[in-house]
Amino acid sequence: MRLAVRHKLALLAALVLVGVSSGFTWLHLTLSDRALEEDLQARAVFFAREIAASIGDREQLSNEEKLVRQIGRLRAVRPSVLQLDVLAFVDGASRVVASSEPSVRLPFSREDGNEVREGRTVARLIEGARDRYWELIAPITFDGTVAGAIAVKFSTRRGDELASRIHFWALSLGAASVLVMAALMSVAIRYVVDRPIRRFMAAIAGTGDGTAPGTVAVTTTDEFGTLAHHFNEMVARIARFNDELLTRVREATGELDRRYREVEHLNSQLYETQRRLGHAERLALSGRIMAEVAHEVGTPLHSVAGHLELLRRDIPPRAQTDDVVRRLAVIEAQVTRVTDIITRLLDVTRPARAEPRPVDLDRLIRDTVELMRPGVSRAKLTLDVRVDGTLPVVRGQSEQLQQVILNLLTNAIEATPSDGRIVIAARAAPAGAGVQISVADTGSGIAEDARGRIFEPFFSTKASGNGVGLGLWITAEIVREHGGHIEVESAEGRGSTFRVSLPPAEDGA
Repeated sequence: MRLAVRHKLALLAALVLVGVSSGFTWLHLTLSDRALEEDLQARAVFFAREIAASIGDREQLSNEEKLVRQIGRLRAVRPSVLQLDVLAFVDGASRVVASSEPSVRLPFSREDGNEVREGRTVARLIEGARDRYWELIAPITFDGTVAGAIAVKFSTRRGDELASRIHFWALSLGAASVLVMAALMSVAIRYVVDRPIRRFMAAIAGTGDGTAPGTVAVTTTDEFGTLAHHFNEMVARIARFNDELLTRVREATGELDRRYREVEHLNSQLYETQRRLGHAERLALSGRIMAEVAHEVGTPLHSVAGHLELLRRDIPPRAQTDDVVRRLAVIEAQVTRVTDIITRLLDVTRPARAEPRPVDLDRLIRDTVELMRPGVSRAKLTLDVRVDGTLPVVRGQSEQLQQVILNLLTNAIEATPSDGRIVIAARAAPAGAGVQISVADTGSGIAEDARGRIFEPFFSTKASGNGVGLGLWITAEIVREHGGHIEVESAEGRGSTFRVSLPPAEDGA
């Protein structure tokens, strides 16, 4: 069962009150009982000594009749006196002169008698089965000599009844005090503790929907007032923090949207560049095939045309009938037509050559690297860019030079396993010889027997179906067309480095 704080405090206060009240009540009753017993003892002793002092001489001590009447009067006045005996000491022995109960002798011992003969009063409390009483013996002295003694049996019933009434009222008042104090404490806890706590709980309850807690009214200058003041300061700080966090989230969201649009733009650029690269590879493949076809078909066609001309000159004039001349003209026309078709196909598949322009390689390399960033991240690789900011300007076609860098980076990504490293660097060549670009990877490297053929068309170190072997050939052709050269340095199992050298603008084509 879960108890509220005010219930816990009320229960604790009640336990403390009960404990303290019980302790004080017990102490009070103990001291009261002791004081009452001491008072009863003192009264009994005083009573016994007073009777002993009332016997003035030996003659009165020996007058039994007079003593019996005196005892009767005393018992009538003092009902708490259960028995009263008058004793006389004669020749070291004691004799009962008068008694309220002649048949009963109070049980005083010889030691008690010796105490009395020395002038001291003996008193002891007797605890009976149903009642209690004091037994006292006080000396009767004449001229400094103990001549007898007064023995009294004094009941404590009235004192015990008084003690019982004191116990009852003390316990009743203690219980009533505990109840009253508990009620007052409960009210005090409710107004002093519970109400401020409820204010805090009501303020905190508003945080369920994700909003900041409300403030608490400061109505006191005690600890709760201080706590409310600090709580309100904390709420204000939380509100400021939430506003700042919301602002930062909005800024981060805007930055994320901007980055996302940049990535989309880069992806579209990469797609377009790769599309152009694929088109260039297909065009190069078509051009290569058409060149082979032109070579293989053109040579026989030229032979046919030559032999046709020789045949026309060797035919005797009388044999050159209209029909023969017509047939020879048809053959010549068809040979010419086939030659024209091959020439047009070569023109179609030959890439257009644009006018060379100045190219900023620094920007071109960085833009190309940004295009390849998603692929590098997807392959879990590290790409290190080391570009000298003062690269000399070269002349050429930026799209073709970008294709060179794309081909080299793509090959490096495909050849490098996860957690590998790719470094692209560019620097000015010594003595103003142009620009040197290198792409190094930590991939599997190139076998020694394949290095000499790596730039040949249709040669590939990749598995079947992963390329046609034209990428590096196209790269080498583009570099050659720009007046540069490309080389590779590789060790099997230790990676590869491709180096491209381009002439400066004043020497470029």
